[in-house]
Amino acid sequence: MSLIDDLNSAVGVSAMAGATRFIRLRAKRKANLYNSAQNEPDWSVPPDELAITGALASSSSMRTPDTLDTQTASTAYLTIPDSTADVKIGDRIRADPDDGRLWEVDGFPSKDANAFTGWRPTLECRLTERKG
Repeated sequence: MSLIDDLNSAVGVSAMAGATRFIRLRAKRKANLYNSAQNEPDWSVPPDELAITGALASSSSMRTPDTLDTQTASTAYLTIPDSTADVKIGDRIRADPDDGRLWEVDGFPSKDANAFTGWRPTLECRLTERKG
């Protein structure tokens, strides 16, 4: 038995044994005050929630000092073992249980495929967290 056979047999069971639970938050939409043909996220009302599991890998952080404030932006990647998970740009991700950190999906989630088999094992999302 090869590694590929092991991975294929784990699909649907738990292909990522060390995955952590997260909650995907998606804002409801409201009409734009200046252009009624467009809508924008409304974070003032409770967002739609979806439980997902995945592995978070921190990438880098950057601190931007200013005379009035200092902002720190951290980048991370969330790998989700379900390539069909409903995650989009603009969604927010928080750990479950909530540890106080909140990330925003700031790039198109990637569903990379194996060129030979078409297998899409994961969904990878780039996340940014801003403080300050």
